[in-house]
Amino acid sequence: MRANRNKILSVLFAVLLNWSCQNIIDLDLEQSDTRLVIEGEILDKNTIKRIRVSQSLNYYDTGRMSPVTDADISLLDENDNLISSFFYNSQDSIYQTPDSLTLDVGSAYKIQIEANEELLEATGKILENPTVDSIYYLSDQELMELGQPVFEEGYFLFVNGKLNNEGVEYFKLDISVNDTLQNSRDDISNSILSSELFGKEFQGLPIPGSFEEEDEIFLEFYAIEEDVYQYYLEFTNLLFNDGGVFSAPPVNPSTNINNLTNPENKPLGFIQFSSVQTRSIMIKKVE
Repeated sequence: MRANRNKILSVLFAVLLNWSCQNIIDLDLEQSDTRLVIEGEILDKNTIKRIRVSQSLNYYDTGRMSPVTDADISLLDENDNLISSFFYNSQDSIYQTPDSLTLDVGSAYKIQIEANEELLEATGKILENPTVDSIYYLSDQELMELGQPVFEEGYFLFVNGKLNNEGVEYFKLDISVNDTLQNSRDDISNSILSSELFGKEFQGLPIPGSFEEEDEIFLEFYAIEEDVYQYYLEFTNLLFNDGGVFSAPPVNPSTNINNLTNPENKPLGFIQFSSVQTRSIMIKKVE
């Protein structure tokens, strides 16, 4: 017995000695060239159009991304006619058009950006939004009386309407409750929609989330193109990536911005071309 105990102690000592002799290894992560990061939203409604251009950081860099202040940005129609130039607003660190612009639903547009001696371009079409006939809400009690499964208390929103374009359509739905945008990881994931899930005409299409009495809800429906939809999908996949052994290696979402000067050096980010419609509703107690 004593010999076996000594053998076990020898093994444990060897293991502990091995652990104590391990070296701490600093990974020498390669410092890559920084890349442009471009974010923009080009909507049909009569608004000032805004685009943010900044420079990415390396892994060990700290602080915020530096804005690019000397870019030349233009908004063109599909025939390359200039609609408006952008100027840099140093107060907001963003580029914007001098005046509000209304864009035509059904038309294609182009954003050109000259920065770091390279020409970048994004194109997109302003697609027609669905026709929303009505928005209504039902309480948890009403849903149970209709034989619907209910997993939490509150009020639930539904929408009736139809789509107006050919083929599969894609949407982003922003929900604000009492002037607060719902932008958690789950909210973002639930806001990306494809018509493959509900078809051309929809009755009782549920709006994500549950609500309470006296909640004032503001809905923004964005009709987006497939490449922007794909960007949001890849972005939400990153949000849910826990870095575990079963998770795919994280990669940057694909962009809809092309580098015409150096095609291999695509920027990060995207520009969303879309139409938008808004609806609001207040939850009142069901008597």
